[in-house]
This record gives sequence, C-alpha cells and structure tokens, in this order.
Amino acid sequence: MNKLAYVFLLPLTAASHTPAAPLASAGVELSLRPVKWSIMGGNSPHDVVSGRTVPITLRADIAKGWHIYSLTQKAGGPIPTRIELIGAGDVLVRGVINAPTPDRAFDKNFGIETELYSGNPRFTIPIGVPGRSLTGLRRFQVAARYQVCSETLCLPPRTDKLNVALRITGRR
Repeated sequence: MNKLAYVFLLPLTAASHTPAAPLASAGVELSLRPVKWSIMGGNSPHDVVSGRTVPITLRADIAKGWHIYSLTQKAGGPIPTRIELIGAGDVLVRGVINAPTPDRAFDKNFGIETELYSGNPRFTIPIGVPGRSLTGLRRFQVAARYQVCSETLCLPPRTDKLNVALRITGRR
C-alpha cells in the first residue's frame, strides 16, 4: 500500500465541507467513513432463554467504489474484518460467525489475492448465555474492526462499535 495515499487523503477530506464529496477522476465517493454499520432489528432488546443462543445480524453499508475484507482474509495483505463483543460479561459468541461468500480478486497494491465485500454484506453472530445466567437485561457492544479500500486508496483500519441489548429469560 502506498503510504503517500494517506498523506494526500487527509487534506482532501479536510477541505471538503460535506461528509462525502465526489472524486470525479475515480468515480468514488471520498469520505473518511465509507462504511456504516448497523444491527438488524434496531435497538430493541433481543430475547434469549438462559442457556441458549440467539442470532444477531450486523450489516455493513459500504459506499459505492469501496470494499472491506473478509473475516478469512489471509495474512500478508489488507487487514481482515474482525467482529467481537465488548463488555459482554456472561454473553459470548457461541460458534462461528456466518458471513457471505466473499468476492475474490488479485490486488496489485498488496500483490496477493484478496477476499472482499462490497455493497451491504451481513454477518450473523451466534450470541449465547450460559444456563446459570441470571435473567434480565444485558447491554454490551459489538465491535467491527476493518480496513476499507477503493481501487486506488486504502484508509487506515478502524473499529466501529454498536450498542446491543439482550433480554435473558428463564428456562421454560
């Protein structure tokens, strides 16, 4: 990755007074935030029975002309996407995060085949609680660490955090 791209990107975005200004020569929206994450189903608490698992779906809205890398992106190139729970206490990821099949493309900037997502990929996280968990509401965050790139430019990796509420009920 050309480190000069970072030097030129910051003055361009700082000069723009809008969140996304068109970069006519590349046909790409120039923004420091070309990816917006959301939890499907909104902010309502997700219900789970003590000792069970509930799927929580995380969606990435990626601006046209940009992409992120898969959860399984091989080392030696871009930063793979990583999804984890923060401040979850007795709430944990139980199993494998379900992700769409990534597109594969050789990236001349990294010199390797990359696995990438564009558009609106969804990641389903199997979230569970132990059978001994007390009933009630748990608040925690889902953190998505990722690197976003266009055909000619990569932004530094960042971590976005989303608030999640889980309502634990007793076994029936």
